[in-house]
Amino acid sequence: MTVTMDLACLTDARPHLADDNVDYAVFGGVLRTGYEFPELALVSAADAARAPDWTFDVAWSEPPNDERFEIVGERQLGPETYRLLRGPSRFRLEYSHAGCFDIAKDGTHIIWYHRPSVAAEIVRAVVAGPAIALALEIRGVLCLHGSCVSIGGNAVAFVGPKHYGKSTIAAALTAAGAQLVGDDLIAVAPGPPSVVWPGVASLRLWSDSVAALADRELSGRILPGLKTTIVGFAEENRLVREAPLAAIYVLAPSHRGETGDAAWRTIISPSGATIALAQQAKLADPLVGLSAAAARLANAGAIAAQIPVWTLHVVRDFARLDALVTQVVAWTHADAHPGDLHHKRGFA
Repeated sequence: MTVTMDLACLTDARPHLADDNVDYAVFGGVLRTGYEFPELALVSAADAARAPDWTFDVAWSEPPNDERFEIVGERQLGPETYRLLRGPSRFRLEYSHAGCFDIAKDGTHIIWYHRPSVAAEIVRAVVAGPAIALALEIRGVLCLHGSCVSIGGNAVAFVGPKHYGKSTIAAALTAAGAQLVGDDLIAVAPGPPSVVWPGVASLRLWSDSVAALADRELSGRILPGLKTTIVGFAEENRLVREAPLAAIYVLAPSHRGETGDAAWRTIISPSGATIALAQQAKLADPLVGLSAAAARLANAGAIAAQIPVWTLHVVRDFARLDALVTQVVAWTHADAHPGDLHHKRGFA
């Protein structure tokens, strides 16, 4: 793996602040902030004069209590608690481990109320993940929890729970010549046609995945942290414009023996695909509430009606990773109506 280590970006509790605001390109828009985001690419010269879609600021104070909030939803994930509240002018995301983030009702402005004990890596992950996901869903974009690459100009997405190998598969495919679209959050405009917007052009990997990918040509810089983050991909290795969505794979890890295939896929019916996509949303239904969950289900149905959604059975064995990459690349990811695929396989 051709990488260099950036010791200046070690995980710590200090905010990384620039002297002036910087414009970053993400999810088809511009994020303007003085907080350093090494995971994000700077806007291109062509977009230099573009107004920001989102701004992010750090407030050196306690969260204000200047308006009445109501709880939209909350979620418990292990020892961590998440809450989403709604007030007259803004939403508020509360994280037991990361603090408080206020998001304007139109999604354009995000504020984090500084907490000294919170690592900068966590702050960046929340802003470029759940906070912007909420802002995008306000605009009718479906935000999936997964990783995505472009193969032959078509976006191919991998979704599933934590530790299912989404980032590892995306990293291996990128090293094999695919373009990285994004990691952790996939922004899909339902269309028609359904398209994917370029997301965070970095990969966050656990140490065992980093070791397994060590001999691959995956150029970039390493940011040590809670997870190893690979950033700084060259433009030819990442998607910089929206791409048509060609397939979505819902990961299903398997422990099949060495003599079997490294990966195989089964098509999901449109109704099953709708439910599967809604379940793989970046923001969980209990957090966003019933109204937002219903809108998300409608978007998932619109996408499932256009795009084939597969269960991807993957053998959990790093030694089979090359075979997995070969198989995924070999599958045709051209435009195909999912109804045709179901008809051929006997689905109603």
